[in-house]
Amino acid sequence: MIESMSLKKSYLVVVGARPNFIKAAPLFKRVKEYNDLEFTLVHTGQHFDTNMSKIFFDQMGIPKPDIQLEIEGELYSEKLGKMFSALKKIVKDPKYQGIIVFGDINSTLAGAIAASSTSKKLIHIESGLRSHDRRMPEELNRVITDHLSSKLFVTEQAGVDNLVLEGVDKNKIFLVGNIMIESIEIFKDTFDQSTIINDLRLEEKNYIVATIHRAENTDKKEILEKILNILCDVSKINQVVFPLHPGTRKLISNYGLGKYLESLVVIEPVGYIDFMKLVLGAKGVVTDSGGIQEETSHLRIPCCTLRDNTERPVTLTLGTNKLFPIESMKSDEIINHLTKTDFNPKTIPFWDNQVSKRILDLL
Repeated sequence: MIESMSLKKSYLVVVGARPNFIKAAPLFKRVKEYNDLEFTLVHTGQHFDTNMSKIFFDQMGIPKPDIQLEIEGELYSEKLGKMFSALKKIVKDPKYQGIIVFGDINSTLAGAIAASSTSKKLIHIESGLRSHDRRMPEELNRVITDHLSSKLFVTEQAGVDNLVLEGVDKNKIFLVGNIMIESIEIFKDTFDQSTIINDLRLEEKNYIVATIHRAENTDKKEILEKILNILCDVSKINQVVFPLHPGTRKLISNYGLGKYLESLVVIEPVGYIDFMKLVLGAKGVVTDSGGIQEETSHLRIPCCTLRDNTERPVTLTLGTNKLFPIESMKSDEIINHLTKTDFNPKTIPFWDNQVSKRILDLL
């Protein structure tokens, strides 16, 4: 027994925001099958309110975090520094082989730097994605994390190509597929348990879901006003359901743009099961999110991405996604894409229910 325990590989798994929780769920569900692996779950508290964090643990069966950091601070640099310091202290424990991080949020970067500064292995799930837009904080987080990583688990071939072009050792790169899609496959039977469509008195395939939260779309009043105006135009054709991110809500209030919300169905952020039920029942989605581009492509639902670029190009070539650059986007073009139904039913390679198995086998 002592010998068996000594051979067990132990990793810190760092989560901090909604997309992380969704990606972590399949790993924790399947790791029970691996006697030689154990995970310690660390929640940085980047998203800390009930609808943005706790509800995801409750709904998706993710174990209660072993360590809750509850990092606070007004400035980005302050919170990042506190997360790094806390994670560095934890991962110094000799029992940990390293840190597992997801995606491109600030908690991801803090975990990456903590692993590097302690000479521990860094495992990055969702590596290689590039928008090639360095104005995006997420892009910097991705690049730095990838170049500090020991193993890079990639969702699509474009990610592999990006890493090779950047000089990353090919032996560190593994195309394993999209773990967020595995979550859809695992939990899809539970989506019908949600009553949110009836609760909101919506008619299936006769409403649009909208999510807006990225800094480039919210930090300037004129850009956010243009987006809200377009959502109002869309609402003249179909109801628009707008789960409103707390940060976006605050900026709408600060800018005095509350009048634009009057014609929209504004709701609080919802849990994973309710949100996926909303998306499945929608005619289409208007978003600036990365993950929703992938989810809608897998589900064959039209997606209008209000950005100049995407780090997920397979959603444009094999999926249902279309980019609408902020400067040139027009309401009628967005409405037209939302009515499309002739998408080719193509399967994106490795977007299935075996992603976590590929990752855990490699660990």
